[in-house]
Amino acid sequence: MPPFRYAAILLLAGTAACSGSQSASERSSPTAGSVEAARTAAVDLPALMGRNIDQVRRKLGPPKEGRDQSIGLEPTAEQMQATKGQDWINTFDQSGLTIVTTFNARTRKVRDMVVVGNDEDEILRRANLSLTAPNYMVLPVADPSNSRAIIGMRVVDRK
Repeated sequence: MPPFRYAAILLLAGTAACSGSQSASERSSPTAGSVEAARTAAVDLPALMGRNIDQVRRKLGPPKEGRDQSIGLEPTAEQMQATKGQDWINTFDQSGLTIVTTFNARTRKVRDMVVVGNDEDEILRRANLSLTAPNYMVLPVADPSNSRAIIGMRVVDRK
């Protein structure tokens, strides 16, 4: 499946409402425990918010598309014309997490990142995410076959 179609599927699913599995203690403001969480997180995704795709690649390493020659890191001239450079994806595997990053190939601006998984609490912990952060939003990506389950969490920069 072409990467821009995969991204479209994830983005459509990302408009669903929160799964509601958040406890009252998670709704409180960040505390000193947040610093500890950053140390145990597999990826510090908030540190990547507002970065361009080149900066994300430097931090997370080479994306899967770079290893799979059928897709490519960047769109071909034909794909660039067909998509206007929008909604190109790079997929990263980092410490057991899969992160799908959507970006504009012309401007290099990252639009969003989706951390793939079905356990909201684990994704939040392992990616060092907070549901109440002022600089980004965390949205569940609903499972198309089961509206009560998620397939990931979408992170969008608020700027």
